This record gives sequence, C-alpha cells and structure tokens, in this order.
Amino acid sequence: MRRSLFFKSTLWAILSLCKLETFGQHVPLSDPENNANWILNENLSDEFNGEELDKTKWWILGENNDYRSKWKGRAPGQFAPHNVKVENGELVLISRWDPDFNYDHSKNNDVYYGGTKEAADKSWPITQACIMSESFFRYGYMEIRCKAADAPVTAAFWTTGYQSEIDMIENFGKLPIGNPEKKPETLERKYRTNLISWDPDKSKDHKNYKVEDVLEQRVADDYFVYGFEWDKNYIKTYFNGKLVRHATREELEAKNQWKYDVPQELWLNSEVFSWYGLPTEKDLAQPAAFKVDYVRIWQKEITGPEFAALDFEGPFHYQGRSTNWWAPKNSWWRMKNEKAASGEMSLRFKPEAPFKGAYSAFSPYGAIDLPAGDNEVKFKIWIDPETKIKEMNLILNAPFTKIPVNLSKIKKGEWVEVSRTFKHPRASVTGLDKNADRLQIMIPADQIKSREALLYIDDISFGKMNTPF
Repeated sequence: MRRSLFFKSTLWAILSLCKLETFGQHVPLSDPENNANWILNENLSDEFNGEELDKTKWWILGENNDYRSKWKGRAPGQFAPHNVKVENGELVLISRWDPDFNYDHSKNNDVYYGGTKEAADKSWPITQACIMSESFFRYGYMEIRCKAADAPVTAAFWTTGYQSEIDMIENFGKLPIGNPEKKPETLERKYRTNLISWDPDKSKDHKNYKVEDVLEQRVADDYFVYGFEWDKNYIKTYFNGKLVRHATREELEAKNQWKYDVPQELWLNSEVFSWYGLPTEKDLAQPAAFKVDYVRIWQKEITGPEFAALDFEGPFHYQGRSTNWWAPKNSWWRMKNEKAASGEMSLRFKPEAPFKGAYSAFSPYGAIDLPAGDNEVKFKIWIDPETKIKEMNLILNAPFTKIPVNLSKIKKGEWVEVSRTFKHPRASVTGLDKNADRLQIMIPADQIKSREALLYIDDISFGKMNTPF
C-alpha cells in the first residue's frame, strides 16, 4: 500500500511539473491552482539555466578565500569555490577527495580542516561546496527540486537568521563503505528537517525541533521536490507536493522551539557528518555531485532585500549584500520582539552582574555612509525604572567620531526620543573591510550605577546619509 501511494504521489508530481513547465508557470507544487495567491520572489528564486552562477543572487563561500566571517565547512571537509558549477540547467555542488587543496590551518568542532583532531595532516582531504543568498526574506514557501549526492555527504537546503536556523532538508546520500558507525540503511531514505536555536541565552536543556520521515526511495536515487512553508503561525513540510508534517507556532512555543520571526538567508551546501561515518578515498573515487534543478521562493507579500535595519527589523542591505547587527555573547545586547517603539523588534541591553569592561553592539562594516560636516542622530530609548546608567556612546568607526549620550536625566518607563548633534570630520570610509565605517553602540561598565540594568533602543536615524536605510 505504501509503495502504491508513493508511486501515485511521484507520478502526480511529475505530471504537475510537466504541466507547469509547458505553460511556463511557476507556482508551488503543493498548490498547483495557487489558491493561496503565492507571489514568486524572483530575487531569491533561481532556475540555474545560465552558464555560471548569478552573483547578484548568490555568493560562493571561499571564493577569493573569502568566507565573510561565516563558515568554512564542517571539518574535515572545507568549502572550496572550484566545487561550485552551473551546467545543463542545474546547480552542481561537488564533494571530492582533494589532497592538493590548500586547507585552512584552523579547527571546526575541534577537527582540523583536511585532517583530524590531532593534526592538519591532510589525512581526510575533503573539499565541498556551499553558496548563500545575497539577500534575506521573511515568511514564505520554499521549494527545491534536487538529487542528493550518491556518497557519504549531506544535501542541505537551509536558512539562517538572527540567532536562528531552519533546515528545510538535511539529507544524507549514502552510507560509507563498510558502514563503520553501524547506521541503518534507512538513513539513505530519510527526509530530515530541523529548527535550530542559536540563542546564547537558551536553557542548557533546550531541545531543538528535529524530525525525520523515511521515504520509499533513497534520496540519491532520483530528483525529488521538497517544500517547506514558513508562516508566522506554523510550519509545514511537503514531499513531491504532498503534505508530510504540520506544526503550529503554539506547539513549538510550548517547547521554546519558535525563534523564527526574523528575516532569513538561504544556504545550499554539502557537508560530512562524522557520526554517520566519514567518506574515505574509495567513497569519493569519483567526485560526488549534489544536483539542484531549481530553488523557488514564494511569498504572500514580497519582503526584502531592504529591511529597516536601523530599526532592528532585519539586516542591512548594502553594496549588494546583506548582513545583520552583531554583538558578542557576553555583551548582553540582543535583538528582541519584547518591546518596540515601532515595528516588532528593538535592541535590548540586559547585562548580568558583575559588570566589567564595556558592552557593545555593531552594525556591519560599510553599512554606514555619512557625509562630512554637521549632522544629527536620533533614536528612541526605553529605560527600566530601576536602572541607573549615566552615559552611553554612539561611535562611528571611520572616521572615528564619538557621540556621548547622557542617560541620567531621561524619563524612565516609557519610550523617549533622544537627539544629539555631531560633526563628522570627513565622509564615511566606504568598502567592505574593517577600514570602512560602521556604528557601534557602547555602554561602559563603570557607567552602570544600579545592581541590574535593562533598556531598549529603537528607531535610529541620521539627519544626513549618503545611503539611507
């Protein structure tokens, strides 16, 4: 009976795809009549019909040795640009045994790239491939038609946003020769989906949402269509257009597993999972290809690439790329939807005693572009009645400009708009490296005069900007 249902589902999916291609339509396979009125987000969708990757939509991790402070791959595998191809109407992401590659001499999860925990000795010289979108979006239906690599590597289509990750698929192509970890053969048929929280303040016993569905065929045997609907009130997963799972926000919130109200960026990649068994040279005697026919993103209302970044509603979109605010874990600055002057998000400061050093949050380098001369900065602030903080600083990086803000006389327990004038000695240094301008929000520990502290910042604006947000 299950095989019959699978055959009918697969046949229906193939016929539907043929129908869609015949009439040049792009609607979700799960909603062929488009009853939900989906709109294709063309900025994020890709048919991969060109001769090379569309660099207005995607960037390749490791190209020109640039990983943009993201990730170099799951060691011992390392992402390498020569493993990304677009050919025959497909994106091809290759994993290979690559002893001649110049591996980074750093560790990921306590393992050297290309090596072991003990040495960067090229004993596991594996290179892989990864691309990411240049822009973010918020809510929608994500669909991919793909074929997993027939090797002990993953085929992954996923997103990351502020302190959050959605793995629409994270499938494993093939058990390694000899099956050293003694995993069941069903691993090659599992459709895996995860919701991962990267909240630094989550409880130590937090459990992420991780589900698996066993298919009738191996994920590396053929092309399949995987769908994931991300709504503000639920998530749904689909296989070949048919609903597989449905979880409501209420169900997920009950387990503290809902962190998904913030814009997300797309990833497509392959990784090695040591707990399933690392591929050997024999496993990768031939390069293993994760093939993607298309990626399509639909929304009921198109969002991005522009978000109100200075209002903390999403990432900055600048110079063709998108990047979020950043703060070290121990800085205690967090973007939260607890209290906002406008929109849904604001920047919260809630440090834990004892207070030490200085606490900072940063915009990306190159995201602030101000002219020379007189200017004004405005923002809104909410300070808890029990909080006593004398002063905070707004700091521009290049040219260096410090703007002190006295907080001691600001009314507490309500949103207050604060304005400060300043003189910018020169125009902002533009670019994408650490020499470019950015905004730093900083509170020195010695300025906190209460035993606890809590405040929120929102709606930052500059009177004059060369490139407004």
